[in-house]
Amino acid sequence: MKRTVVLLLEIASLLVILRSSFAQYLLTDMQHSLSGWIAHVAEMGERKVLSDLQKRISPYIANLNEYQHDYIMDITSSRGKIEHFQRYYCQTDDKNPYVYGNTRIYLCSEIRKVEF
Repeated sequence: MKRTVVLLLEIASLLVILRSSFAQYLLTDMQHSLSGWIAHVAEMGERKVLSDLQKRISPYIANLNEYQHDYIMDITSSRGKIEHFQRYYCQTDDKNPYVYGNTRIYLCSEIRKVEF
């Protein structure tokens, strides 16, 4: 009987502590940190693929204008931007004011080699 009362008191005190604003703040902060770590680990492979792509195309785009170089580095910085570029400028041959001609053809061929 004594154990049951002690156990019920412990459970009640735990509930009171966990429902406090400080505990809620602490648990929320821990959740954000943990989800940030998980997202970081999940995106490691994608970041490596993007970094390899940028290293591969870097010598070829070194002689371009600064704005063209910055544009290409920007579109190769995320998977979504690469997919957008490929959809509009590689698959449909839409006009791009920054990347055109052989540069566009080379960039499209390098993007096709990328596997996420």
